[in-house]
Amino acid sequence: MSFSVVNEIAQAASILFESNQKYTRMADKPPEEGYISVVDEEPEIFELLKWDSSHTQKQQEPRPVEKARSPEKRPSKSREDVDPFDLPDQTFVETYRLSKDLVRNLIEEVAPVMPDSIKSIEFSVESKVLAALSFYATGKLQKTFGGKSDPNLTAYFVTTAMQQVTEAMNHPTIVKKYIHFPHLRGERDIIKARFYMKYGVPNVVGCIDCTHVPIAPPDDDRKAHFNKSYHSKKVQIICDSDCNIISVEASAGGSLSCDAVLNRHAVKVDLESLNNAGEQCWLVGGPFYTQKPYIMTPIPRMTKKSPITPEKYYSNLHSQTFAAVTETIKQLKSRWKCLQATCNKQIDPPAVTMIVVACCVLHNICNGRGLPVPAMTQTEERLEAMKQKVANGPIPRKQTEHPAGIQARTALAERLWNERRVMPECSVPKKRMSKKDRLLEGHHQVQQPHASQPPPMQQPPPLLNHDDGSKRPRIISMQNYSLGMAPGWGHYPQQ
Repeated sequence: MSFSVVNEIAQAASILFESNQKYTRMADKPPEEGYISVVDEEPEIFELLKWDSSHTQKQQEPRPVEKARSPEKRPSKSREDVDPFDLPDQTFVETYRLSKDLVRNLIEEVAPVMPDSIKSIEFSVESKVLAALSFYATGKLQKTFGGKSDPNLTAYFVTTAMQQVTEAMNHPTIVKKYIHFPHLRGERDIIKARFYMKYGVPNVVGCIDCTHVPIAPPDDDRKAHFNKSYHSKKVQIICDSDCNIISVEASAGGSLSCDAVLNRHAVKVDLESLNNAGEQCWLVGGPFYTQKPYIMTPIPRMTKKSPITPEKYYSNLHSQTFAAVTETIKQLKSRWKCLQATCNKQIDPPAVTMIVVACCVLHNICNGRGLPVPAMTQTEERLEAMKQKVANGPIPRKQTEHPAGIQARTALAERLWNERRVMPECSVPKKRMSKKDRLLEGHHQVQQPHASQPPPMQQPPPLLNHDDGSKRPRIISMQNYSLGMAPGWGHYPQQ
């Protein structure tokens, strides 16, 4: 390396050293007024800002990091502000299907049998019952209280609350209190009398039918739960004449027939023993049941155009009586939409079974107080009817009927025919004549009096038609219509 190059490097190093010393002296004190740098101003400005910030600004203390709270430990401030019991009575019933006093009574009944929980221990029994009632009424996991959203409510809480309340309502003490089949003779006589007074059919202790409630596909035994279209539970309902549920069986799979569900139930044993002991009592069932001594089914191949016979008269009364259980199932699914065909497709079969029993208990509680039943929409009715029709399939044409059952049904048809209410002949309305026949009859009565009678001294009154008492009398003949006035119009000048 040449001497000139080394000399240039040494000069550059000395210049850099002097500039660093100058910048260090400037950083220790603020610049004087009128100071102008002869070098690049950006390093000086940077040093000035650094000095000013270090001497004038205070150091900020670090903030503690807050940990996220779990949903169970959040304070329920909005729950206190939004109290569902402050809602109007009508809105409260529309939201939870029960009145306020019934909800308070229900809370008192389920609190002793509510299962213990550690995760949602800060939520009260009242909150859990209201969340479960909201799910039963809508079929959805609502995160609201009284129509207002609550940030403390999560889908996990609503699901847990629904499970706990459903399990509590399936406790034997609560189920037996509200769903009770008449085992005593006096209880059966009361139900028989009410059926006879309302429908005219004797010895009826209940109406029976089945309905399908969808479920999630089970892990095992899928074939037993699959009907002809989807997986479901086949729920057997027995009701009285006032649409109160007196028996429910919700554990059967959707593939079973109505007879199979009834054969595995204890009601069949009770009815058979009562009929064998000499007490006539039976259920009224639909066309999917087999005729037996303890269950009355409709007579096949009976249409509206069939002549009036004892069998036809029995079929008419049977259809009117069987409508009680049809209306009961409709009211049950109208109140609690979680049982409709569009819900419960993600709920396990055991949970659906308990939900059905809980809804039946609530149905009887509402009926006992006479609370209104919300009507289904047309879309819900059509969808529900289609789902049930597809799940049940066509009515079997050939059924093995019990000979003793056929004999019992024939005897009942003869008894109903003999005890039918015959309308008196005078009360039967006559067939209304045509206008032409009425005019001819009136003209014949006026112009052709009987020969043996003397001529009338005065003009006969106008003839009126009283064939139909609900119609206004009509004038037949107007040739003698004068009302005591001179011929012609009284207010018009005569010629």
